Amino acid sequence: MPKKDLVTSETLINATLVVELKANSREDAIRELVSAFDWSQHGVSDAELIVAIEEREATAQTMVAEDLAIPHASVDWDGDFRVILGRSRDGVPFGAKGEPVRLVVLLVIGRQQAARHLQVLATLAGLLQAPDFRSALIAAKNTAALLKLLEQKVAPRSDTKAHAAKLPELSVTLAQQAAQLARTLNVQALLLAVDRLASVPWQALSDWPGKILVVSTTDEKAERPDRPNVHVFEVPHAGLSRIDRANLGMLLAASNDLLPDHSDVVCVTGPPGERLDCIAVIRPADKFHAIFDGNIERGTARIPPAVILRVISLAIELASEGREGRAVGAMFVLGDTRQVEKRTRQLVLNPFHGFSRRIRNVLDPGLAETIKEYASLDGAFIVAADGTMLSAGTYLVPETSSDQLASGLGARHQAAASISARTKAIAIVISQSTGKVTIFQNGSSVLELERSSFTRW
Repeated sequence: MPKKDLVTSETLINATLVVELKANSREDAIRELVSAFDWSQHGVSDAELIVAIEEREATAQTMVAEDLAIPHASVDWDGDFRVILGRSRDGVPFGAKGEPVRLVVLLVIGRQQAARHLQVLATLAGLLQAPDFRSALIAAKNTAALLKLLEQKVAPRSDTKAHAAKLPELSVTLAQQAAQLARTLNVQALLLAVDRLASVPWQALSDWPGKILVVSTTDEKAERPDRPNVHVFEVPHAGLSRIDRANLGMLLAASNDLLPDHSDVVCVTGPPGERLDCIAVIRPADKFHAIFDGNIERGTARIPPAVILRVISLAIELASEGREGRAVGAMFVLGDTRQVEKRTRQLVLNPFHGFSRRIRNVLDPGLAETIKEYASLDGAFIVAADGTMLSAGTYLVPETSSDQLASGLGARHQAAASISARTKAIAIVISQSTGKVTIFQNGSSVLELERSSFTRW
């Protein structure tokens, strides 16, 4: 994805208007949000915009969480995008069953920016995904305080001295040793996998001039230095082992072209809490460059990193949450759909058939619950390179088997290895018995992510 096309949380906040909602129905809430901005200056009428939103709502509900809905639409205007966040203290009935939500966020995007529609939507959902942060927004004293919370969430801080003394001595010592090791080995980056940004001993890293990657399991603003080459990634999957949180962080860094060469990364990790207690040296090239750059080398259309990461995130959520209290196994086959579909057979009526491609894209956060519901079906999800869900309950016709798989892995993993060997697709598998998420490419596993309950590390 070209850098100029990236949509950041800061960009979203700059395009956000905050209002207090008085509506007591979904329809009234949408009208109230639309009327909060003067669309006529862009040649768009309120009525036209409401029709576009209602058409989208009629095909798929936009509830993202129990207290959050994100109705959205594309219209014919020259602008980029506009976000209008409405807060209702009493709640607005919004879901199919009339569930009340207290945050209704309207996203309107110009048709000239339609290619970025889902990227903007995914960034917006990511900004609001933490339940504690949404609760803070709901409880804000007024709209000015609510907007200030949003701005604080994305605004970096530079004062690190006050917190440094509170950190455990072991964490500070390990960070100093990791920086020294990074200089000695001439690595490309230093990565810290922590629960909270406040657990990072920034002063101990001040002598390291290179790239610092911080992977946090909670999205909150904490003290950080005002220095270049600091990149913070939220990995809201605390159920992963700490090494796999580091692996997922490197995957995110690779998707943003922050790990361009084949040299090592020094990783510092620790158990839940503020303490760091482990240093590891990992070479990510074999795993992560294969996933993101291998598509070009093999002559197929490149799968956008955002799509790959979203499918992996969905797989991790399914592995952790299961469905209705039961563990589930599932498989996603991503990319090279022409060749993949030659090797598939539909086991059940395809639940995604006939719907607009725009509303069945994995980058749309409103689709997550639908995907999780269909995960209980036998067969695989087939996903196009652009993230469009093509089918569920799809049987993969086996053509080869792998003798390189670990013992105990069954038909689902064999099918994933086979389809990735015979096509240019990436296959992502969730083990029902262990919750492990395995990514296959070129017929073999390139990355495994384990639940922390199954490993000490």
